[in-house]
This record gives sequence, C-alpha cells and structure tokens, in this order.
Amino acid sequence: MRNLEQIRAENALEPAKSLSRSAVNKLPAMILANGLLATAAFCEAEGGGESRKDMKKAMDATAKHLAKRGLIASNISNTQGLIEDLSRRSSAELQRAASEALAFISYLKRFAPK
Repeated sequence: MRNLEQIRAENALEPAKSLSRSAVNKLPAMILANGLLATAAFCEAEGGGESRKDMKKAMDATAKHLAKRGLIASNISNTQGLIEDLSRRSSAELQRAASEALAFISYLKRFAPK
C-alpha cells in the first residue's frame, strides 16, 4: 500500500519534467491569495508568454491528480474541466481540493528541472 506522499510524487514526476520551476513557484502564492478557481482561470486565460504556458501545464497536471484522487470528476484532465467541476461543488469540497492542489504542486516544484 502506498501513502499519499508517494501518490503525489508519482503523479508529479512525469509532468514536472517539462515545467519551468520559476513558473510553478508562483502557483502556491496565487492559490493562497486568490483561491484555486481564480488561479485556474488565470492559468487558462490566453496570453502571458512562456511562463503562463508552464503554469497552465502545471494546473493541467493538478487537475489530473485531483481526478485520480477522487476530489473532482474522474474524467477531467485539464484546467477548463477543473474550473467547471469545482464551480459546481460545495465550499468544503473546494477547500479540500485546494489543499490537495497545494500539496501536489509542492512536488511539481521539487521535480521541475529548470
């Protein structure tokens, strides 16, 4: 049996290889200041250059992780789906998803090469 830390690490290992550490480093502060939904919407918005693309990739990976953990619908694999699903959930479910997203993103930061 694997613990939650092992699951987070496993889910973060592959997506982190193509991410910029500086872009991923911004996400936790944004989630704490603005919330998971607002941060996801920011990442989903057009523009912003290479840094925003890496933030969106990190948020896509987060959506996949949350789906695997059962915190959002299991068929969701991108930021747009994350936004749509979480906007229909209770505030307690949103808070739980945000806490798990922060824990998962810490692994993305650790594994990001650049």
